[in-house]
Amino acid sequence: MFPLPVALVVTGDMEQSNIVTIAWVSLLTSSPPTLGVSVGTKGFSGKQILKNKHFTVNIASAAIMVEADFCGITSGKERDKFKESGLTKMPSRHIPSPIIRECPLNFECRLVNHSVFGTTNHFAGEILEIHMDTDKLRDVNDPASFDTAAMDPLVYIGGAREYRRIGEKIGDAYQIGKQLIR
Repeated sequence: MFPLPVALVVTGDMEQSNIVTIAWVSLLTSSPPTLGVSVGTKGFSGKQILKNKHFTVNIASAAIMVEADFCGITSGKERDKFKESGLTKMPSRHIPSPIIRECPLNFECRLVNHSVFGTTNHFAGEILEIHMDTDKLRDVNDPASFDTAAMDPLVYIGGAREYRRIGEKIGDAYQIGKQLIR
């Protein structure tokens, strides 16, 4: 399998919410800005997203690997994952689902579409707000200057069932290929 960023998806509200750890997250469209997340149909989390119609996607750093794994191997139907993991709820601006303080990048999403393929729920969420830690920016006045090394994202390798870190930068996208243009 290929490497995927680890995301903690939260649905609920500040009183009662659930966290599920997933690696199936993708930007679907830029206009309107939409994220796709996929979770199994048998578990508690998908049902909660359908019920609540909103969720947050919180990109985990390597610093919370243990907590992220815990949230993926336990059920929110039986446990308060925030309480047991020690992760901190913070209120979102536009939806009841909280964001996670310990994650350097958070997306508030309103559910706009849902489909099932095989045994997997596929949710499309319109991004209503993005939160990022300013200490992870190279320039605090430029949100596009996100410093991946400072973020230290947790990466999941599916087939091997491993967590990894991102390696060194080796080139600039949309630039390096220009050397072949004649």
